[in-house]
Amino acid sequence: MGIVSIAALRPGMELASDILDSNGRKIISEGTIMSDKHLRILKIWGVTEADVKGVDQEEENQKDLSQIDPQLVEATREYLLARFVYDDVTLRPVKEMLSFLLLRKARELESRGYTAEEVKIIKPPPPPGELIPLPVKPLNLTVAELMRDDVKLGSLPMVFHKLVDVVNDSRSSATDVAEIISNDMDLAARVLKVVNSPFYGLSVPIDSVSRAVAILGSNQLVSLAMGISVVTHFRGISSQHISMEGFWKHSIAVGIGARLLGSYHKTPNTERFFVAGLLHDVGRLMMYKHLPGPMHDALDRADQSCCLLLDAEKEILGFSHPELGAALLKEWRLPVSLERNVAGHHDIDKAANQQEAAIMLTADWLAHGMELGTSGERYMPRYPAAAWDVLDIPLSCLSETAKQMQYQVEQVLRFFLSDV
Repeated sequence: MGIVSIAALRPGMELASDILDSNGRKIISEGTIMSDKHLRILKIWGVTEADVKGVDQEEENQKDLSQIDPQLVEATREYLLARFVYDDVTLRPVKEMLSFLLLRKARELESRGYTAEEVKIIKPPPPPGELIPLPVKPLNLTVAELMRDDVKLGSLPMVFHKLVDVVNDSRSSATDVAEIISNDMDLAARVLKVVNSPFYGLSVPIDSVSRAVAILGSNQLVSLAMGISVVTHFRGISSQHISMEGFWKHSIAVGIGARLLGSYHKTPNTERFFVAGLLHDVGRLMMYKHLPGPMHDALDRADQSCCLLLDAEKEILGFSHPELGAALLKEWRLPVSLERNVAGHHDIDKAANQQEAAIMLTADWLAHGMELGTSGERYMPRYPAAAWDVLDIPLSCLSETAKQMQYQVEQVLRFFLSDV
């Protein structure tokens, strides 16, 4: 018997133990022979894995890997280990993701015609044995100084501020929300496109903002509209250092992943996780826009020293992008929960709500692992053991979430970045 993901379950397999829901209630009994109906039930309940007689997920993966050139598989393994150099590969979630990514990446490289030697060329280099001296003088700037000196840093469109006012006014109603969004034709069109996309999976088309508010609720729609407003406002930023489409693809992927991970815990208003994901790297976006010289130095530092860009930011600028991002969200008067989630997406120990920080950190880590866009980081961010302990979900949720992120991100991305 062995634990297999729902994606690997097939009709005719026999359960080796009961399948329980998140509250410990039995859904399907031990000894049941799986059918298509059972598989549909498990998907409805959000079950991600099952204990099956005579089947082992690792054995299934090895069978699939045996169909690929062994030299290419080994080169892919080395490529992944190079990217995970700052992670503890003995941690269960890291081992799980490496196993999942090995098969996925090897298949991708094979389909693109890569040879083992070509994969070795694109592999990230290992960090040097000793620290390379800093080639430039650090700014030693504080977030407060930057926010004070650059008045344009926190500027956003008027509709965004109207939405913030609605959030902060206890007397506001669903009608107020619908009116503000509807009065901005571009925003209304984008909101309706996303609401009617497979991202929400609604059974009937939604043809008006007021109907969307009624179906999704005021809080969820305001959060979505805020996120769309910010992305649309900043999407035209040109950067010599990074593809802005790649930046927003990464941000949207993190939002999707955070929303999915939040749903495993039955967390209310998971839309706020989606918005937190959209905005989690807004501090780095502002660094690219307002501090291009120092960010060029930070990217060079990360490249030459083979260190994380997060560490290079602190070394060159004096602060990190989560710190700046949280300060911006505070300046924009966004809910404190969003501010805290952005602040803690790389450091769970300093987070006010560790479970929410673990959700954000894990979603960001998965997006990097799946290489869904990039905000400039070359290596996998550190994944602390504490995050996995706090997250408290089945291991199989990682690969299932990663697959859903990949499936949904392309659909959602075009609604955010395309012309309406």
